Amino acid sequence: MHIILILAGFIFLLYVIARFMQKSNSPRTKKIIRYSFAAVFGLLAFFFLVIAKLMPIGGILGLLAFLSAQGGLWRFFGSGSDANIHSDNNMNRKGNAVMTREEALDILGLSGNPDVDTIKNAHHKMMLKMHPDQGGSDYIASKLNQARDMLL
Repeated sequence: MHIILILAGFIFLLYVIARFMQKSNSPRTKKIIRYSFAAVFGLLAFFFLVIAKLMPIGGILGLLAFLSAQGGLWRFFGSGSDANIHSDNNMNRKGNAVMTREEALDILGLSGNPDVDTIKNAHHKMMLKMHPDQGGSDYIASKLNQARDMLL
């Protein structure tokens, strides 16, 4: 019974640290915490496998150590509702980030308040240079189309 309480405490501690990591802006801090937890989980897995001879718990802890080192565990625990709210507000229905008017003007090389013909001409001129058939990339062409659609 005490082993289950220890594991529950570890899971809660993992959740609290994942929330801390989510708020941290330093990638180095996140990496240090992630690898530290991977080492702790690895040692606990070794203890449960070799000393306590509890294979299922040791296996689970070994898997948690691997996921922690890879970062998958932190994405799982850190994907709370707060993270999803901010990303959903900045996404359109195709999954692309919503473009601001200033970004759209910058992409098409325009400024101020251009009329419809100016927007269409700038889009056409840029698309002739950046179209995938002309050696451009699909990404740039989609951004040009997104900028045109946003301004029109």
